[in-house]
Amino acid sequence: FYNGGGDSADTCFKVSQISETMGFPVRAIHVPKTVDNDLPITDCCPGFGSAAKYLATSMLEAGKDIASMVGPVGSVFVMEVMGRNTGWLAASTALSANGDPDAPPHIVLVPEAGFDEEAFLARVAEITARLGYCTITVAEGIRNAAGELLMEKSRDARGYVQLGGAGSAVARLIHQRLGFKHHWAIPDYLQRSASHWLSATDQAQALAVGREAVRFALEGRSGEFPAIRRLA
Repeated sequence: FYNGGGDSADTCFKVSQISETMGFPVRAIHVPKTVDNDLPITDCCPGFGSAAKYLATSMLEAGKDIASMVGPVGSVFVMEVMGRNTGWLAASTALSANGDPDAPPHIVLVPEAGFDEEAFLARVAEITARLGYCTITVAEGIRNAAGELLMEKSRDARGYVQLGGAGSAVARLIHQRLGFKHHWAIPDYLQRSASHWLSATDQAQALAVGREAVRFALEGRSGEFPAIRRLA
């Protein structure tokens, strides 16, 4: 049973193929789980709901904190969240706004949309002039108009890029160009391990796909994974 995201699913499938070729009696079943929520076929991925709940709550609390200390200079808070290719986690922080356009986060940057530096700075300036502060969620995988990653940590021998630093880059850009006070945070592993904000639905889905994975194996199936299907 291989629990994980896209790379884990691919590895699990390869194990099932190799075992079949070798005639080795292994049942390789992938169990979907990724906070990025980017696996195909399944409606959603266990792990995402709890991480989304944690990040939405964190943005709400940080937003209230910075709003309580608005000064004459203007303040900006940037939170960098996981999301290499998809903006599900970044977008989930908007749940804390509950439809209020002046509630945090005021801006959400996702990998699916190119980062337009000038348009972004103009928006930050407008919001800060009106409210005295601005809160921003940045997905780690945001790219500029040329399709280049805004920041990256390192690249291993296989070419895999470890992301990180997009939030700090955005915060520094704002300070350098607009002069606002700036703070930034990276929840990093906290966003996917904060069990005190466990989503009940997320937990139920995780247990359900785990049970189905065991059933698949007992039935002699291999190279598959149980998916979640939305009925309504």
